[in-house]
Amino acid sequence: MTSPSAPHEREQNVELILRQVSTLPPLAPVATRLLALEQAQSADLGEIARLIETDPVLSGRILGLCRRADKGVGEKITSIRRAVVLVGLEAVRNAALGASAFAALGPRGEAEGRLDRDGFWQYCVCVATASEILAQHNRLELRIAPEEAFIAGLLHAVGKLVLDHVLPKAYARVLDLARHECSESAAVERKVLGMDYRDAGVALASHWDLPTELVAVMRFHGVPFDRIPDCDEKPLVGLVSVSAALVRTLGLGWSGDFNIPASVTTLLPSAGVRPPALKDLGPQLFRSVSERLAALGLSDQGPEEFALHALQTLQRENLTLLRQNRPARDAAPAPIRPSARELEMLERVGRIGTSTHHAAQLLQSIVSRSQILAMRLTDARDRASMAAIVSAAQELDHTLAELKRMDGAGAAPHAPEAEKLRAA
Repeated sequence: MTSPSAPHEREQNVELILRQVSTLPPLAPVATRLLALEQAQSADLGEIARLIETDPVLSGRILGLCRRADKGVGEKITSIRRAVVLVGLEAVRNAALGASAFAALGPRGEAEGRLDRDGFWQYCVCVATASEILAQHNRLELRIAPEEAFIAGLLHAVGKLVLDHVLPKAYARVLDLARHECSESAAVERKVLGMDYRDAGVALASHWDLPTELVAVMRFHGVPFDRIPDCDEKPLVGLVSVSAALVRTLGLGWSGDFNIPASVTTLLPSAGVRPPALKDLGPQLFRSVSERLAALGLSDQGPEEFALHALQTLQRENLTLLRQNRPARDAAPAPIRPSARELEMLERVGRIGTSTHHAAQLLQSIVSRSQILAMRLTDARDRASMAAIVSAAQELDHTLAELKRMDGAGAAPHAPEAEKLRAA
């Protein structure tokens, strides 16, 4: 297994990373022009639209990212000019920034490292969309514009792409070690590379001359809320941190981290975030995410398929943890106190039991909605596809039942019992 790098090697890595950041592709001229606007009210919207429309690929991505989750089934946005009218210049500006970042650091044709760029961008889009929805729901309390929350969520962990771009082989070592240690990537990055993705993100923000609120999110997201310095951007940092934890808990995308995600229920009150009802959050999140991923060419799955894929991913991960923990539990003598890593795994297994009920409810919703939709379809192929979705959901329901049975059979203590062990 890979060991941490020597101090001189880490110093060389830091110098190389900082030097190479300045050679990364610049933002698209459209994004640079929009970021330079001091007052949106004084902007020539016609000129902006014409500028964006000179790049058809970028225009398509911008339009896709402008489909705000809170707009529901409202009017479809089919032109840049219409986008400015419907969602506002700020939303268009942030969408242009996101599309430009994706163009500069998007999926590579021949990936040298282990970073799953498609999966990582899926994760970033999910965090961005969750941030947008939570910002809209808490607009009066947090006073954060949904479009600002979206771009902050989209770019919060972009430093991982920087490290993978500059040092792909070294970053592959980082991911291997993080997976082996069940660790957050940042801790391993510091041991192997001498700096973490947050530092790399801040360096990229300086290279691209990004706004201060985005720099703050890149620097402090994931840090305990009481340890974040008091600043105007603190509520935005907390919001993105909550969204990232939520997305990881739901098993959406691939974050590049292998530790247990922070507890959303713990983060919510500390960040001052009030979540919408689960029945409202789920459909909103999956619908908007699927549209935006399609716009970026990252997925062609519909909302129901995307939700099912997330559940399947989460189930595989949870079942793996259960199976890994059972032999260790059976082999260990009773008097032996579990290690810190074993306690961490026990806590995660405990959370499985509490989240299974919510997953079952979501499955029931997917099945019922899919059955209703199937009755409305006339095309035989569409009906067959929907029948396959229903069948997959029912199969997952059986898997959930097996998961609950394994958990109830004493596969591992639940989180409260793990806390007792820790206190012993």
